[in-house]
Amino acid sequence: MAAWTGAFVYSAFYTGLDAVAGIAAGTTVEHAAAGTSPGPLKRPLYDVGESLGQVGAYALICAVMAAAVALWPRHGARVLPGTAILLVAGWSFVDSHIFWPRGVWTMCGFALGFALLAWTTRSHSRGRPRAEG
Repeated sequence: MAAWTGAFVYSAFYTGLDAVAGIAAGTTVEHAAAGTSPGPLKRPLYDVGESLGQVGAYALICAVMAAAVALWPRHGARVLPGTAILLVAGWSFVDSHIFWPRGVWTMCGFALGFALLAWTTRSHSRGRPRAEG
């Protein structure tokens, strides 16, 4: 349940970042009066978006940790490599987002970490009955 809650908070708050810092700031700058500096108009929106994004990034880190705890009883130490990569990527994500160069490497880390976690949990589950509930 904690992993799902963290994932939900991440998706809500990170979407908020995109809406405020992306859509709202872009629309504000586009409709600014000719000759005015867009900085004072967009800065507060970027600040709010940054705060939303940080909450979302920390929630993602919590979701990864909770998922690892939930997967541990069935998969044991096999979840550690993917989890470790995801936690490093999550920490980097707090302030790098997707921006070059670190943000791009952060996204590659997420891809590798989630792939390892998915492969580990799927490849070691074959032949075992699924737990109910």
